[in-house]
Amino acid sequence: MKTSWPSAVLLAATLATASCHGSSMQTGPFTDAATARLADAVEAGDAYVVRTLLSEGGDPDAAGEGGLNLLQHAIFKRSPEGLEALLAAGADPNRPGYGGSTAMHTAALVDDPRYLDLLLAHRGDPDVRHARNGETPLAQAVGPRTDATFRRLLAAGADPNLADGTGNTPLHRAAMINAGAHVLALLEAGAHPQARNAQDASFQRYYFRIPDNVLSARARAERAAIVAWLRAHEVPLEAGTGG
Repeated sequence: MKTSWPSAVLLAATLATASCHGSSMQTGPFTDAATARLADAVEAGDAYVVRTLLSEGGDPDAAGEGGLNLLQHAIFKRSPEGLEALLAAGADPNRPGYGGSTAMHTAALVDDPRYLDLLLAHRGDPDVRHARNGETPLAQAVGPRTDATFRRLLAAGADPNLADGTGNTPLHRAAMINAGAHVLALLEAGAHPQARNAQDASFQRYYFRIPDNVLSARARAERAAIVAWLRAHEVPLEAGTGG
């Protein structure tokens, strides 16, 4: 249900296709020659070359096609060394980049939490908004594949009640993909259980729409725990919850 920003796989494929054009086979999204050289060094994780190029006037916040910035490039190329070198040089992890997303949003989408840890250690804001749709990194991180980044964002103080431009909170997003463990974690972290989106729907409309009999044993157990939480906190179960 994360339709507001391309998946990591889709963007990676886009970058791979773009790399076949332009002056650099490795950094197709960056058409400026100086930025392309810097992007090559970032991808290679060569901190010395990154520092040298930046000392010669390179911009750690330079962007390429679609607004893709160098921090995002480092994350998608799986280069923590390149990412750290950029951050040490003052690159802004909260600056809007590809499609309006920031490096924080990018890091929230990958299954390796090292990148998010580096961003958080260098002024990364766990509540930074997507420049186009207002979504937060926490909403991006819901789902079992990105559980580690989801937990780190919560531990870093991410606000579970910040809604995007359509009124969807991280709780709505978790419910939409039936991420029961994250629904419960958000409720326990203080997410408002009756928050309404632009369709005047709470998370319950999305989370309980799948019949119990088609859920896995794990999903049924997660649902039972959520129903128990709602009852314990005197939150009314809406029609169709099966509770």
